[in-house]
Amino acid sequence: MKERHILILSTCTEDWGGSEELWARSVPFLMASGNQVTVCKRTINTEHPEFRKLAAAGVKLHALTRPGELPDDKQAELSWREFIKEGAVSLAVISQGMNFDGLGFGYICLTENIPYAMISQKAVETFWPDYKDRVAMRNVYLNAEKAYFVSRHNLKLTEEQFGIRFQHAEIVSNPVRFERFPRPYPDAGKGYRLACIGRFFIIDKGQDILIRILARDKWRSRPLSVSFIGSGIDRNGLVELARLLKVDRVEFIEQNNDLETLWENYHGLILPSRFEGTPLVLLEAMALGRMSIVSTAGGNPELITEGESGFLGHPDEEGMDEAMERAWAVRDTWQQMGIAACEAVKRLVPALPEHDLAKSIMQLTDRNRKLVSVIVPTYNRAGIVEAAILSVLDQTYPHIQLIVADDGSEDATDELMSKYPQVTYLKLPHGGQAHARNEGLRHARGEFIATLDSDDIWEPHFIERSLDILEQHKLDFVFSNWMQDMGEDQFVDRFSICKVLEDTLAARHENTIILDNTDLRNLYLTGCPSPSSSLLIRRSSLSSNWTSGLRIADDWCLLMDIIYRKPSKAGFTRDVLWHKKIDGKNIYDGRNMYDLIGDLWTHDLEFLYDRIKALLARDEKKRMRVALSENYLQYSYYQFRHNKNYLEGTRYSFMAVLANNRIILQVILGFKMKIRKALKRLGFLRS
Repeated sequence: MKERHILILSTCTEDWGGSEELWARSVPFLMASGNQVTVCKRTINTEHPEFRKLAAAGVKLHALTRPGELPDDKQAELSWREFIKEGAVSLAVISQGMNFDGLGFGYICLTENIPYAMISQKAVETFWPDYKDRVAMRNVYLNAEKAYFVSRHNLKLTEEQFGIRFQHAEIVSNPVRFERFPRPYPDAGKGYRLACIGRFFIIDKGQDILIRILARDKWRSRPLSVSFIGSGIDRNGLVELARLLKVDRVEFIEQNNDLETLWENYHGLILPSRFEGTPLVLLEAMALGRMSIVSTAGGNPELITEGESGFLGHPDEEGMDEAMERAWAVRDTWQQMGIAACEAVKRLVPALPEHDLAKSIMQLTDRNRKLVSVIVPTYNRAGIVEAAILSVLDQTYPHIQLIVADDGSEDATDELMSKYPQVTYLKLPHGGQAHARNEGLRHARGEFIATLDSDDIWEPHFIERSLDILEQHKLDFVFSNWMQDMGEDQFVDRFSICKVLEDTLAARHENTIILDNTDLRNLYLTGCPSPSSSLLIRRSSLSSNWTSGLRIADDWCLLMDIIYRKPSKAGFTRDVLWHKKIDGKNIYDGRNMYDLIGDLWTHDLEFLYDRIKALLARDEKKRMRVALSENYLQYSYYQFRHNKNYLEGTRYSFMAVLANNRIILQVILGFKMKIRKALKRLGFLRS
């Protein structure tokens, strides 16, 4: 089995945090399945026991900032970009403490086309995404292979913060580090002891709430003591608060690794957290047979049943005080509640959630991802682009990433796109159609690429039918027939008037026609029968991006690069799978014939000839020069006859001769034939 390289990036700013336990415990399972694992972090304390354990297991460690440097976000993100570009990465897993703090790293994966997944330990009601970055942040979540959350609360809140339901989200529990059976319950003859375990960081953990409650007279008089166990920046502040309020029955002690022994001395857990994910200490207390008094923050209510396995209070002084009162009233039942808590954690939390996470991650790296990325470039078409978007969203094929690349629109396109948060919306500076498509391609994650012009619409089975043909015949690209708007409510089957396909359609009668490389070189040399909206392309077959500098033929150029730079195979179906409209702004349809000759058949064809002439056989070069010569001559006639621009007319006449000196003879013969027909019509010549 091919070794896969999985990067795990932790956004935890401490040497080690509870948010790191889940991914760390999944690593042995990942490595046992033949994966190479690298752990990245802004700074890594290689002497920390957990990192020493990982290194000993063969995990590679990579710090994003050098010793002595401030681990600034931008610097870390730049280092991350450089690192992921160095080698093949099967999947990047970004472990966030809060649901936003790793999105910058995810955005880099998105723009560098690195598959990635997000893990979110916490979501906070009072911290919402910045409105300026909201779309970019949402795009990171939408384009992740998987978005993992440790509680339903965090998933629901994150969806609300971005205004969208995640179709690729998964709930995965934090691990339980101990065997699940009730440990001996301590004697309560000298009073009850509660443990408040967690980082000393009052914004999240709310230890100040508990100290204020304990300062109330009723709690001073009761045989109850609390141990605050942990470390963190607010330790001194909490000690001073307890001293100020004369709270005597508290102590502050450092957490050690022997938590199982620690619980021999405590009757229950108390957590007054303002914000949480799913606390490890709550899972552990329940697994060891201890009841808990906890706030309703995060996933706590998903684990605790009020009055059966513990008590829940709102994360403020009154709410937590009321929960403590209810608990105190039935303190004689705490031991039985601890047994119920142990049974609850067995029922609610998988035996090895870390193994479940590893299995899910491996499925992301193993699965045959038939994702189709659809790029819709648009410019000032707020009135019609919605129909194109809906035709993509209504496809019968389910695995689609839709990207709308807005090429600097000055109308209400961005307002329209706010209705479709499930769409990756790129607001770009104006740079032209090719630029917009290329920006869409940079964000595309699919194995297959399609582009839909913003004035066109697909039939619901366009992608499903196109993909079936592409995969069945192992093609580089496939295109389909369409209904062409001819104006004045007149529509026509486009293949019935397509000169480029005329001979192929006449010679071959099957519905789906497969073209080998010889067929393709012959077909595409002087014409393109497959506009962008008709195409589905295998991404690995692309030889280039869309090319700027062309007025119309950037799709033709893209296909020429596929066809002439390596052996290729394609096909098309006679089925009508889409509709092309005319809206007055289309760069091709509905335009004056001579304008098209000037833009497409002279300027763009000349550009294409210069681009690929080194790849052409002698007879192919001759065909292109003859085609150019004829187009130059037609354009010179237009300049002479219609524009009265004799200078331009003369210039294009000379260009026609330079491209094909036999054009003069053809012109003479053409005039001769016209004269003969005129003379016959006048009766001077016999038939």
